[in-house]
Amino acid sequence: MKRVPLYCFFVVFPLLAAQGGHSSDEFPWQKVEEGFEFKATQIDGQPYQSLIKLKILRVGLEKFQVRVLDTRVYGTDRMEIRLLAKKAQALAAINGGFFTPEYRPLGLLIVDGKEVNPLRRADWGVFLIQENRPRIIHTNEFQNDRNISQAMQVGPRLVVHGRELQMKRQMARRSALGVTMKYQLILLSTDDTDVYAQDLARIFHLPESQGGLECRDAMVLDGGPSAQMYAEYKDLKIDIPGGWAVPNGIGVFKKKP
Repeated sequence: MKRVPLYCFFVVFPLLAAQGGHSSDEFPWQKVEEGFEFKATQIDGQPYQSLIKLKILRVGLEKFQVRVLDTRVYGTDRMEIRLLAKKAQALAAINGGFFTPEYRPLGLLIVDGKEVNPLRRADWGVFLIQENRPRIIHTNEFQNDRNISQAMQVGPRLVVHGRELQMKRQMARRSALGVTMKYQLILLSTDDTDVYAQDLARIFHLPESQGGLECRDAMVLDGGPSAQMYAEYKDLKIDIPGGWAVPNGIGVFKKKP
């Protein structure tokens, strides 16, 4: 069955962060390697609206590279993220942006400095790597230049300049990404649980002392059956399958010396 694209059910305006949450000591980061960390988190109780299980990667771009992955490079219009990660020889990967029922990408894609899909005029965000620094901006702010090596347009955004945004009340499996105050990249996938986007916004926004991810900016990726994550690096193994194959994703690679 082909998907109905665009999980566009969000209303965006600032929301004060709820107090409470879990201490970061309950679910500590596990260092896989310097600049590559993993956390598995389970949250149940106030201020969150449902049981939340997450698998999260935190990546520093000093030692690791993040790239947009396009299945068309491998002669197909879609692939499960597990297979796409292996084809690309990525250490980890997560699903990417929206697409049509014919598996054509919707929104901007820049892969290794080359635009392979055009910008869509929509109230979405744009994740990009510019001069080796990750950023998330609004579509209207985007201006292409040769210093942008990777970009993906999707969304909407969950956190903007450290402010949690308010979302409509709807549950789904979700993938998302964020940029921390230290410009580390967060890749997150719900682990076999449906969650509210509002709860994800709160988790991305809150400081680590309250169990949050302390992000400057964050946004959702395509959700529902598209949401999936894979990682296989040293002792780390993550395999969260989706309900169908997808046309693109985001991969993590070790930088060459």
